[in-house]
Amino acid sequence: MNLRRNTNSGFTLPTLRERSTLRSRRAIVPPSRDEGAFTMVELLIAAAITVVIVLMLAGMFLSLTNTSMRASQRTDAFRDARAALQTIERDMANLVQLPSTSPTPTPTPSTSPTPPPPLKSAAYFALDKRWQDTANDPYSDPTNGNLNRQIFGLVATKNASSTTYGDLCAVGYYCRWDTDHYVLCRYFTDSATTFATIQNGGTYVPDTTLYTPSPSRTDEVLAAYVWNFNVTLYDGTGAVISAYPYVCDPDAITIKPLPAAIEISFNAMSPQAARTVMSVSSNPNDWMDTTTQNYQRLVQPHAYEFRTRINLQ
Repeated sequence: MNLRRNTNSGFTLPTLRERSTLRSRRAIVPPSRDEGAFTMVELLIAAAITVVIVLMLAGMFLSLTNTSMRASQRTDAFRDARAALQTIERDMANLVQLPSTSPTPTPTPSTSPTPPPPLKSAAYFALDKRWQDTANDPYSDPTNGNLNRQIFGLVATKNASSTTYGDLCAVGYYCRWDTDHYVLCRYFTDSATTFATIQNGGTYVPDTTLYTPSPSRTDEVLAAYVWNFNVTLYDGTGAVISAYPYVCDPDAITIKPLPAAIEISFNAMSPQAARTVMSVSSNPNDWMDTTTQNYQRLVQPHAYEFRTRINLQ
């Protein structure tokens, strides 16, 4: 086949055979694709990776939320325990030591509130078993050792009736078994009732008359899941006073002096850990006896001890 020349450009046009060869080469070389597009397989892989990442982040968020909730519950429970310890410190630091004979108060002007009558001798400090619940909890009535002791005293603290009768109130602290767990309670009698008790109690008012925790369980609960309430007495030399009960009053035959210091401690647990214990046992023995399996397995790993020392002299 003869070649044809392009008279305008001067180039020779390819022959029919050459054009056929060029078309076959173009058919073999694949056309170039658009680099900005994705295939279906790539989209599915990307979607699967995204789902996995989202699930991982959701699991991490849920775990952090649960951890934060548990920490918050534990903080709330321990906040109550710390607040209870501060309340005990405040009350016992204001303990009023009564003399054997209280002087008659000086008459006051008629415009002043009516003064109370002179005080009588009374048990102003008592480490004794005043809360009685041995039918349900043998550890609320300890005869020896330091298991759930009870402390009471006359303290100077503000209350609603202080404008008439002064600030002398009767307070106390003890642990109470509440169906399936322990609570720390505060016994409190305002100044009007306290003065009336002292004045109507004869020549001497014992601790059995001054401190009478409510049998109907209406005393204030300071903190839940608190147990092993322990009070240790120290004399002026730092030696432990082992006598129990220990009642201080100014007119006893053998006067027991006010301890130089007292050390108070108790155990506390978070609500979440306590619920686990309560789901397994409703026996106070499992909270107090460190040799039981339930204590070692359920209580001991979650028990925190709170402790304070209060100087009385």
